[in-house]
Amino acid sequence: MGWGVERDGRWISCDAEGLWLQALEHLTTQHLKCGIKAEKSRAAKSMQLRGNVFPPDSAMQFAELCQMTPEGLGLPDADTAWQALQDHAFAGRPYPHEAITAAAEHMDLHGMASASYYQIERHERAFRIYYQQVVERHARGIALKTQAVLGHDSQLSLAERAAIAGQARVQHASANFAGITPAQAIKMMRGGLANA
Repeated sequence: MGWGVERDGRWISCDAEGLWLQALEHLTTQHLKCGIKAEKSRAAKSMQLRGNVFPPDSAMQFAELCQMTPEGLGLPDADTAWQALQDHAFAGRPYPHEAITAAAEHMDLHGMASASYYQIERHERAFRIYYQQVVERHARGIALKTQAVLGHDSQLSLAERAAIAGQARVQHASANFAGITPAQAIKMMRGGLANA
């Protein structure tokens, strides 16, 4: 951290023994950013009341401030995000932040618009879970927008592969039979049945 005292022209760290460093080493950079933001807010309130400003009384007290929160990461808080989702679902207002848009992709907005009070509570619980997942992705440096997954045929089930192959055959056959008269088509079908 960057606090300490100056004695006889020398800077002396308040964590000279490394106790804070040891107590906080399990936290990520994002956790620390959230903690510093929360500590600045706490210190500002403390200054108004003329209380203890900085540092917090213990490393553990600071660690409690390091909880990953949307607002600590520069994202809208969960209540603001939920309100924005409702504004979009009921009034068509645009989302004010891409994090809300990313979480809203998983929501049934049409179902929300016609939901009862009890059902709205279920929608809200679901949205808060989705939004927290978006916040955690953002904290890990993962893009807020979900990326399209590229795959290959070996990831498909046998039924899915058969359906795709059948569609390809139909498209191929319809391309080959373009311009055939109905009489010719009947004759080909009879020939196909005779061979069966």
